[in-house]
Amino acid sequence: MRRPPAGASAGEKVKDYPQLSVRIPQEAKLFLGALSLTQSKPQWRIVLESIECLRRSLSESDQRGVLELIKRRKVTRSVGL
Repeated sequence: MRRPPAGASAGEKVKDYPQLSVRIPQEAKLFLGALSLTQSKPQWRIVLESIECLRRSLSESDQRGVLELIKRRKVTRSVGL
């Protein structure tokens, strides 16, 4: 019996998420794998939680700057540039 598909929010499926490919040092990859096993979480969730932790650690000014960049990128993509 397989697990039901689960995403970051209810009703989402991980398979529908865009893929990300990055190169990281071997030690970081090993640490990510160990975190995934010890925390009983998939690697994508560990990465997502790490990004969220970093976002919360930013100053309000930096958070606003990041959100502004995200808004611009969404507008650029919707225009087709």
